[in-house]
Amino acid sequence: MGQEALLKKVDLFQGLDDGELVEIEQICKSRYHGGGEVLFSEGSRGEEIYIVKKGKVRIDLKLGRKEDDCATVHRIRSGLVFGELALVDQRARSASATCEGPCEILYLSCKQLVELFERNNRIGYVVLGNLARLMATRLRKTNLQLVASVCWE
Repeated sequence: MGQEALLKKVDLFQGLDDGELVEIEQICKSRYHGGGEVLFSEGSRGEEIYIVKKGKVRIDLKLGRKEDDCATVHRIRSGLVFGELALVDQRARSASATCEGPCEILYLSCKQLVELFERNNRIGYVVLGNLARLMATRLRKTNLQLVASVCWE
């Protein structure tokens, strides 16, 4: 699947027209990674958002002080966005992301995205609206998981 075809399927970019998707595509960088490669670590500064083009990425949270004391909270497949909180506040990452096998990842610089939003307010409006819906969906899912874990105790 080509980069433009992939971007059309990404929830974050739903509602953008072909010309606007081309503007997004122009700031995308594609990189290949091997299995087990860490894309970012919990606590590192968030400056980019990511889209899985090929492969799967595992999202892990630390549970304790030991490096291997963590829990996998999500697996990201082709066409899905992760690291999107960096677009909101560029604070420390709340989780780590690791390739589960060979992956091709699209990188979008938050700085370049914000500059694009300033040049084209419609793109910013659509993408940030989609981001709010994505974050709400993920928060609701997390709430359900939390309730389920408390009910078992």
